[in-house]
Amino acid sequence: MKLFLRSGLYSTLLYLAVGLQCYHYKGVPDHATTEQTVMTCDSTKPHCSSTIMTYSGLLHVGVLTKGCSSGETCNQTLTGSLKHIDTSQTSHCCDKDLCNQDLVPDLGEDSWTECLACQGQPLACGGSDLPSLRCEPSQKSCIELSITTTLSQDTRHTMIKSCSNTSTCPGLAAFSNGQNHISYASSPHCCKGSQCNRGHFKDADPGSENGLECYSHSSPGESGTMKCRGPMTQCMDLIGSSPDDVVMSGCATEAFCQGLYPQFNIPGWKNTLCCGHSRCNHNHKKGTKGGSDE
Repeated sequence: MKLFLRSGLYSTLLYLAVGLQCYHYKGVPDHATTEQTVMTCDSTKPHCSSTIMTYSGLLHVGVLTKGCSSGETCNQTLTGSLKHIDTSQTSHCCDKDLCNQDLVPDLGEDSWTECLACQGQPLACGGSDLPSLRCEPSQKSCIELSITTTLSQDTRHTMIKSCSNTSTCPGLAAFSNGQNHISYASSPHCCKGSQCNRGHFKDADPGSENGLECYSHSSPGESGTMKCRGPMTQCMDLIGSSPDDVVMSGCATEAFCQGLYPQFNIPGWKNTLCCGHSRCNHNHKKGTKGGSDE
């Protein structure tokens, strides 16, 4: 009996000495589940806690802090004001090992998304060491675009990171004229969660020939046909001031035909016409619309 009591007392003292284990984290709320770590609390902090601190006004930031707590601010919301900045702190607590794993105070309708913001060379816009942008209420997602433009032998890469009002990306927006190699490709990646657009530039895969053939054209003296590749399943005409004023023809993707890409400039281009079967776009040799699949 004495041995049993001593053993029980030793186990209790060992538990008190080891203390409660809680998840520890500080940063944007959306990264907590992948970046939080385990810590052991001392005897003065018998609770695990999750605290959201929000700043609004000149500064718009939401910070989640997880760790051990003495319990003084548990299950409370405290508000305050600094110069031109309003603060709000909401804390939730629990008292079992690692119980704050998924414990996050609800921001309610005042929650917002922050996205990394950049437009420029891929090396400058890659990764996460970028300024962030507070999104509009309707913008609940982040986006990053890898853009490649080619004119003859000159290829340029651009990356854009910003907020988005949809978590469903439109797909690759691309076209090629097959002559003098003029092409454009905008490859998007969309995600949900603050600062989730941390990726690097990704080249679009042109894919293999898909069986579609289109009339191609880049100047009045140069016209012919081209075989389309990958997701370029549309024959395309870039139209100028009138339906017969065709600035350029070739292959394109559905997203390009729908205008789902950042705008860029080709002199004289005012409208885009697309169709979905071989050589259905403008036949420049005949000066008429081609509709034959011969």
